[in-house]
Amino acid sequence: MAALVVTVSPANGLDEKKGRIGIFPGGATTTMYPAGTPFWVGYGFAADVVGGADLEDATTRFELDVDGEPVSMLTDVHTSSGLPVQKTNIAEFPDGLPVGWHDFTGRWYDGGRLILSSRAAIQFVEA
Repeated sequence: MAALVVTVSPANGLDEKKGRIGIFPGGATTTMYPAGTPFWVGYGFAADVVGGADLEDATTRFELDVDGEPVSMLTDVHTSSGLPVQKTNIAEFPDGLPVGWHDFTGRWYDGGRLILSSRAAIQFVEA
């Protein structure tokens, strides 16, 4: 199982240039973002071997908290020949967030075991 970075939100079709905020450890994370502007955060997993059964398991997931509160996630599983090969969890914020500092905490679980975590503080500013 490998953690992966998602570049398109399957629910709204926004690509990385249209509102994606990244919090992956070691990746580029914005320090400021316009308040009230739509954005999304999404990550997931790819099977090491095609058909990895763990992708269908709800305990293999990406979770996101914003300001200490869990965020509802959309889940999308891609298949090949009827077997799961990629699973993504996406949080969408169609109304953005209000002005101020907001804390993002992401956790990646593989089969219920925490394998990666990340935390980022982002300032949302008047547009």
